[in-house]
Amino acid sequence: MRRLIGFIELIPSGLRATFFYAAAMAWIKGLSMVTIPVLTSMLTPAQFGRLELLSSAAEIGGLITGAGLVDTLFRFASVPGAAGRRAGAEVAGLSLCIAAIGIASVAFLAPVIAAAMPLATPSSDIVLLGIAVALESAIGVPLGWLRMHQRAAAFAALSMARASLQAALVVALVVTGHGVAGVLWAGCVTTLIVASVLTVRQKRETGIVVAPRASLRLLAYGLPLIGSGLAAFVLGTADRWLLAGTVSAASLGQYGLAAKIAVITALLAQPFEMWWYPQRLGLVGSPEGLARSSRVVSAGAAGLLCAGAATALASPWLITLLAPPSYSPAQMMVPFLVLAVVLQLLSSMANAGCYARKTSNLTMLITAIAAAITLALYLLLIPRMGVYGAIAATVAGQAVRLAMFAVISQRTVPLQWPLVRLSAVAVAGVAAGAAPLVLGIDAFGAGVGAGALVVTVVLALPVILGRGGITAVVRRLTRGKTELRQSSAGA
Repeated sequence: MRRLIGFIELIPSGLRATFFYAAAMAWIKGLSMVTIPVLTSMLTPAQFGRLELLSSAAEIGGLITGAGLVDTLFRFASVPGAAGRRAGAEVAGLSLCIAAIGIASVAFLAPVIAAAMPLATPSSDIVLLGIAVALESAIGVPLGWLRMHQRAAAFAALSMARASLQAALVVALVVTGHGVAGVLWAGCVTTLIVASVLTVRQKRETGIVVAPRASLRLLAYGLPLIGSGLAAFVLGTADRWLLAGTVSAASLGQYGLAAKIAVITALLAQPFEMWWYPQRLGLVGSPEGLARSSRVVSAGAAGLLCAGAATALASPWLITLLAPPSYSPAQMMVPFLVLAVVLQLLSSMANAGCYARKTSNLTMLITAIAAAITLALYLLLIPRMGVYGAIAATVAGQAVRLAMFAVISQRTVPLQWPLVRLSAVAVAGVAAGAAPLVLGIDAFGAGVGAGALVVTVVLALPVILGRGGITAVVRRLTRGKTELRQSSAGA
């Protein structure tokens, strides 16, 4: 055991953290994959479409009640010592106040919100969804605190426990015939339990302070991020609201399933994001930090392209495995949605220069411009092309957002991107993801796609591993094992 612990300690801290985040995301996504066959077998595509619309409503509510507090925590509580703990306590207190206001508001406004929904929705569903959404910031802030302090193992354990409880409740309630309401009850109960546990934990670590003057300062930073988030919502799931009045509920359900499969790309990239994003702004103030940031984000981009290619390639067979034939039209949608996800995540990797400023106004402006373009394209294309019009508009909007972030952020934080190598990885990845669409969802299409995916990974490895490649990693671990053996012999 001692040797095992010693060997683990030889692994770089960033790699260790990424492993824990990856384990958590793999567990969470694995449970999600388990629940998808249950949902698609027990819910019709029309019911699945209503659930997708409610999920989109939850995203809007989460952006408002979240008030940009996790990013605010990273901004103000990253200083060491008592000052950082005090800021953490203030952000935690503010999150609880917002949660209380959110729950009271949704209880009062539930009938009005239900009547405004484009698909028939009971008021009780809105209340259940609203409670879960209002408490998300009370969960996000304590988990953000763990990420900030490199406590990846605790973060992973709590996230896995939450996902396990929610998945168990979803399966139990849906199988017993509670339908969409069962899914909402599962989310509400799980969120109440997890928020309570994390609030107690955060109180022990930092305390919880409700400070009106400090809250105004925190909201001054966080509230513009709501605008940025709402603009990102337009780039993400706002199309469901326009589609609900144009296409059938069944088509909306198929589109929702395709989007859930495409999100696998984001989940594969999430361990990297969780490790890197909380610390990236602390490294941009020096040449050494810029050099390290350039290496890390280039590796992250290469890994993201591989994840997107693998998701797009596997998606037709995943949908066949997880859903009945009534969902098969989703197979052709996934690769295009994966492209949108990749563009979105590349924007997040390229925007450090915008977040490094004193205010978040520029970030909001860039996302708002991209959202306005996307919304205009939704209005133009959805009536003519339905679901594929929504996909085309989303891809175009994400491409515009990436271009703006890349150009403007570089002026503040001039990262060095290996564009030629990343372009080669991207071309190979597109070939892998497109193979089943072009050649057919059969053994031949799978074989060609798999070959292209191997080429994608081979091209990406030098970027991911950096100078010295895999030999440098092996050399370090070998040297570490030798030192560990010597120290054990001396003991």
